[in-house]
Formats: sequence, structure tokens, C-alpha cells
Amino acid sequence: MRRGIITRFHSNFAVVRDEDEDLTTLCTLRGRFKLSNIKPMVGDRVEYILSHDRGRIESILPRTITLKRPRVSNVDTVVVVLTRSQPNVPWSMMDRIIAGVELSDVNVVLALNKIDITPKEEIKEFESIYAHYDVVLTSAYTMKGVEELEEHLKGHISVFAGPSGVGKSSLLNSILKSNLKTGSVSQATNMGKHTTTSASLMELENGGFVVDTPGFVTMNFQNLEPSKVQELFPEIKAASLGCLFDDCVHDAEPGCHVKELVEKGEIARSRYESYINILHESEGEERQ
Repeated sequence: MRRGIITRFHSNFAVVRDEDEDLTTLCTLRGRFKLSNIKPMVGDRVEYILSHDRGRIESILPRTITLKRPRVSNVDTVVVVLTRSQPNVPWSMMDRIIAGVELSDVNVVLALNKIDITPKEEIKEFESIYAHYDVVLTSAYTMKGVEELEEHLKGHISVFAGPSGVGKSSLLNSILKSNLKTGSVSQATNMGKHTTTSASLMELENGGFVVDTPGFVTMNFQNLEPSKVQELFPEIKAASLGCLFDDCVHDAEPGCHVKELVEKGEIARSRYESYINILHESEGEERQ
């Protein structure tokens, strides 16, 4: 029995990248998967049997994170691509997207793209506001920051996300062109990308995989417990330890350390305002 990861899936066949060897195999699925209405996903870690140049998937190992758009499992890193020029994405939109990613409990990397056309003061402000995150300054046009971003993908299953027009696909294509592992898919698979019915995992030269299409971030916080909202804002969560009351939600309570740090400029006011907006959104659902 071998272990591997599904990198592509089509109908009743899956391309599996072996976990221990430099081997990629086209695998069939056991009939019991269809009888049990179990559909494998790209990103699934599986156990399979190899016979000659074909394989058969025997079992699917437990999944961690499962994305709906694209339909991929076991993603552990999300690269949020943002811009402050063409388009100038509002801070509030940035924060909602980042908070939506935080809901999934994955590693978050922020890529400020198009820095070749972004004023330096905008770049510095971005770095200051999001200093508690891994921030990479990138340009798909000049390839600035692409190598640094690749280091954050190493050893992970990653997906790119972000609003329209920020260059997600261009940046992703820059990484794939410069760092795609060659010869990773055998000719025997005979499954061109155009035949796949879902996203694919592309193996990178330095290790790890990246989803070949950008993802979609859900930004619905209405079913979130208000006390959990601060967990979507790492700097607010950390500062909450200094609050007078353990159950402080940093809105109207006295002795709030978070609000003190906002007044001192140690927590960006834009971040606090985004937090409050999401907090009230969650409380509105709670009162219904």
C-alpha cells in the first residue's frame, strides 16, 4: 500500500503524486466509493495500490480544511493578494477578506501586488497596518518578490485569493512559470488540463503544491459568535489579554486595553473599525 496526494481528478480517474517517490500515477477508484457516494477531491491524501503503470485508490485519509471554490481539500496556506493601486482596495474590504480566510484556520500570507505602480507611502502604510502578518511585496510585471513568495509556499498546499483586478492570476502564473516542477506528470496519465473537471494541484520545484486557479473567500460572519470575532484579528486577540474583563469584546466596555492601543496608534484604527463592523454583524444575527 502506497500513500499519495490527488493532484487532478476527472470522472472516475485521479492523478496521484506519490508521497515517498518521484512518481505520478493515473489511478482508478474502487467501486465502493461510488456506492457510498464518496467523491474524492483534489488535495485528498490517499492510500493506493500500484500495478504496472496504473494504480487503484483504496482509501481516502481524513481531510483537514475543505474549500468549496475551488473544490480542494487539505489546503493549509492562503495567499491573499491585495493592491493599493489599480485598483486601490479599501482597507475595510481587505480586512473582510483576511478575516474570511482566518475563519478557515490556515496560514495567511499577504501579497501586496503591483508595487511597481504603488506610491511608497502606500506601501509603508500597508506594511505598518499588517505588520503582524507575513507580508510580501510583489509585482507580477517585474517579478519582484516572486522568489520570496515561493518560500512561503514551500512544503504547503496553497491557494491564492483576493478581490477582482489585483493580479491573482498573473502572480500565480509568474510562480508557475518560474518554479513549476518539470516531468512531474507522466505521459501515461494522458490527462491534459483541459479535460479536468476541477482545480488542479501544481507541484513546485522547491516542494509543495499550489492550486492552479484562484480561490473564493466567503465573507459571511452572521453565524459567528461575537466572542470569536477577535480571533480573526490577531493583534486584537493578543491585546485582549490586557483588558479589565475576560469577556471584553472591545466595544463599549470600560478598561479595554484594545481601545487604549487604538488611541495610541499601536493598533490601526482601520483594523479596529473593521473588527467592530464584523462584531456588530455577528451580534445582529444573534439578536434575531
